[in-house]
Amino acid sequence: MADTGVEGSSYSAMERFLIWFVIPFVFTAVLLFVLLSIFDYDIKSNIQRALHNTPVIGMIVPAPKETATVTATGKAQTTEESLKQKEDDVAKLTAKVNDLQASLQKAQADAAAKDSSLKEAEAKAADLEEKLKDKTQTDEEYANQITQLANMYAKMSPSKAAPIIEALTPKEMVLIFSMMKADSRGAIMEKMDASKAAVASIGLKDVTPLRDKEIAALQERLATNGSKVDTTASTTVSSSDLGQTFANMVPKSAASVLIEMYKSSPTKVLSILSGMDNASRSKVMSAITDADKEVAAAITAKLAP
Repeated sequence: MADTGVEGSSYSAMERFLIWFVIPFVFTAVLLFVLLSIFDYDIKSNIQRALHNTPVIGMIVPAPKETATVTATGKAQTTEESLKQKEDDVAKLTAKVNDLQASLQKAQADAAAKDSSLKEAEAKAADLEEKLKDKTQTDEEYANQITQLANMYAKMSPSKAAPIIEALTPKEMVLIFSMMKADSRGAIMEKMDASKAAVASIGLKDVTPLRDKEIAALQERLATNGSKVDTTASTTVSSSDLGQTFANMVPKSAASVLIEMYKSSPTKVLSILSGMDNASRSKVMSAITDADKEVAAAITAKLAP
């Protein structure tokens, strides 16, 4: 035991320092250097840079040389080339940003143009709707004027209204009569010339929209004055209405008109008679027989089932 204590105390302070501090430090430094070399860490440059940055020592130790960057092709790249490459990359990115901004501005311009076109279309639609509304109001006003005129003739005595209406063109007579009630129309026709009443009756029999009658009357009036017009709503005089008109007339007057009508349009005469009630038709047929037995016989034959 004593020998062991002597051997343990035989190391000097210097030896103990080397064993416990220097050797581990050197071993660690060598190991660290090897590891850094394996991972391609530039130890020399970093140490030289650290010394160069030291205030006093930096005047003696020069700055380390910059190592060239190796490109993908295996060629070394200098600092200027690396800076230029970065500038090129920045320029490319800037160009892409500018392209994106230009595309965005174009999309915004297209959207603004579409909005403008949509607003113009809406304005045109509103304008057309307003014009159509004004046109409809004008047509209604015109129809009201015709109705008022027909009511005025209906309120007059038939003997005074008949010659005035006879002075109108056939289309105008049809237009006026189409706006009257059956009894007023029949009373006036009684006082009219049989041939003109027949013409008006034939015109009333045709199922024609009111607007077409208005246009036809205007065309006929302008044609009389040497002019023409071209244009284009909707009440009609049905066969039953026209039959009621003749039923309200004096049988003798109705017979005269129907005989004149029969010469040009037998079918319409039959339609008018079919629209009458039995009592009125019997009276009118009796008057027709008194005026023209042949026509009465022909009509009776065609009315018979």
